[in-house]
Formats: sequence, C-alpha cells, structure tokens
Amino acid sequence: MLLHFNAYEQQRIEEFRNHPLLLSFPSLPWAELLAVLLQRRHLSLAIVNVYEWVIDALDREAIRATVRQILHEEFPRNTRGVPLASHREWLYRDLLHLGASREQILTTAESPITREVREGSIQQLQRAFAEGPTDLALITFLRFWAEVLVAVEYECFWPRLSERLSHGTDGTGPKSEFFYYHMIHDRRQSDVGEEQLLGGLTHSQALAQHIGGLILEEQDLASALRQLDAAASLKRRFYDQFLPQPGAAVSRIGRA
Repeated sequence: MLLHFNAYEQQRIEEFRNHPLLLSFPSLPWAELLAVLLQRRHLSLAIVNVYEWVIDALDREAIRATVRQILHEEFPRNTRGVPLASHREWLYRDLLHLGASREQILTTAESPITREVREGSIQQLQRAFAEGPTDLALITFLRFWAEVLVAVEYECFWPRLSERLSHGTDGTGPKSEFFYYHMIHDRRQSDVGEEQLLGGLTHSQALAQHIGGLILEEQDLASALRQLDAAASLKRRFYDQFLPQPGAAVSRIGRA
C-alpha cells in the first residue's frame, strides 16, 4: 500500500509543480513576483495555528512529540536558551532583501482567496478529525500542506529569488534566512517508509515515519489519499488567484 501512496503523492507533486503560475514565476515582473510572495506570507503566518491545532487533535503521544518538535523549531533559541529571531522574522527580512518595503509587508491585506485558503486548511483538518482514522488523516494533511508542498513552492521560487538572495556560500547577495532554509529542511527527501536517520531527517521525513506505520488497510490508504488531494487543491486554489481571468488580457496579481 505504501507503493500506491508514494506513487500517488509523486503524481500530486508533479501536477502542483506544473501549475501555470509556478511555471511562469521565473519570468514574472518583479512587482508581480513580490505581490505573490506578500500574499503567500499570510499562509506562513498561519502555520503556527495549524501546527497547534494538530497537536491538540492528535491521539498518539509519539506523533504529537514530532509535531511539537517541528513547531518549536519555528522559534529557535541559542545554547543558553535565549530566544532568537523566529522564522516569521526570517521571512520579513528575506522580503525586505527582495525589495519589498516595510509598508508593503506590514499593510498588504489578505485577498479573499488567500483568506479562503487559510481558513479552508483548518476546516480540512476539522473534516479529517471527524472522519478518521484521525492521526493518519491529520499528519498526512499536515505533512503535505505544510512541508512537502512548501518545499516544492520554494524550489520553484528559488531560481528567481537567488537573483537577489544567496544561500550563504555563493556570496552573490544577502543570505536567505527563510526561503532557502525551508526549501532544504521541509522537502520530501525519500519515499514514505524509506526514511534513514543517518544524516538527519527533513520535516517531511520526520512526519512520514509515522505515516508509514499507520497505513495498514485499504481504508487507511483511501483516507491518506484524500488528504493529499485536499492539500494539493488548497495550494492550487491559492495560486489560481494570480492567473488571468478567462478572456482577460492581464494578470490579477496586482489586484490580489
């Protein structure tokens, strides 16, 4: 059954990677590119609420511990326990280095569709909780929505963002603290069931360790696949808002 799950997940990833907006990202005018990222920031701000919701809803303590650990990494501390800049602050600094102004970052409101996607993500978790098997449905949606597809998004962004940001070793611009970090640490590094501790696990792999042990029957597989579909649909919905309306000659990005 894991073979089926992994093949289905890869198919959803490739479909998402080929979304017209993500394909066109390298050629977007810079102002339109920033408009996408400023809307995308609202989903990043919501990630803590999503993780906290899942922590409260989980039954198994081992899974809760993994989810809690990932959430706590959003708020790093130094070796003396002193709080450092959060990942949300990293995002703010990356956006500044990409050319967004403080006013743009702090005053750009959610579009109706961005709000719909953000609220729809919690609503999907509520549906997953109601339908069960609960823990499998919750972590499958969380992993795909908040980790796997996030890394795919940032992989699609990075060729263009790297024009103004570096990953700290090439010296071509300010170091990306948010986008590059999450592209690497969130990604799907292996198939579910083939995680190896050697070298450390990405966030996707850490959650996948639990998924592999919960897909035992056909109904489990069906539940997990529904969550992949739901997560991918929400992500596509977010990017659809930036495409031209049928019959329109210009992008909607400037009005998002």
